[in-house]
Amino acid sequence: MHVDYDTLRDRLDQVGEAAHEIGWRYAGIASIPEERRKTLDDYRKMADELNAIGARAKPMGFKVLYHNHGYGLQPLDGQIPARVLFDRLDPSVVALEMDIFWTVAGGANPVELLDAYPRLYRLMHVKDMTKQGRFTRGGDMQDVMGLFPLMTTAGAGVFDLPRILGHARRNGVEHFYVEQDLAADPPAQLGASIRYLRAMTLTV
Repeated sequence: MHVDYDTLRDRLDQVGEAAHEIGWRYAGIASIPEERRKTLDDYRKMADELNAIGARAKPMGFKVLYHNHGYGLQPLDGQIPARVLFDRLDPSVVALEMDIFWTVAGGANPVELLDAYPRLYRLMHVKDMTKQGRFTRGGDMQDVMGLFPLMTTAGAGVFDLPRILGHARRNGVEHFYVEQDLAADPPAQLGASIRYLRAMTLTV
């Protein structure tokens, strides 16, 4: 389950009640609010806050998750902000959900990140990209909207999904979600993704 950051922080008891009732094992944020990711110290502070929220969530039976949206994957003051965040997270209470599309759009290699953080990645949004696309403005909303048309069904694009998903499975990812934000014919496109994934042989 995804909720906004303020809800996760300020209404965790209610999030926990919903998680218990419906059976969610992970609940967290789909992105870090833009005003909370301006500097490397912002990323460090966010890691500490997610760890603290995760420690509160653990007795409720779920882990806090963080889903990436492509920002923070290019150098800032000589470091990769996302890695500053990941290096500080406590895998006993926080999990990462990789969105393959936005990871590539942000300029990172999904396989390298999966191999670097095997104790953190537990969920994945599976997408494909018709051609290689990258952010040009640092991952702002104009960047995001400009890349939406490149999303396509799994197996119809340029991603090496057998290798990416193979490394995901090897490194502990438990849950895989097909996600295509823009789909003219959702049943047909979801069906195509499912057929491709069912027939796929994982590689590493």
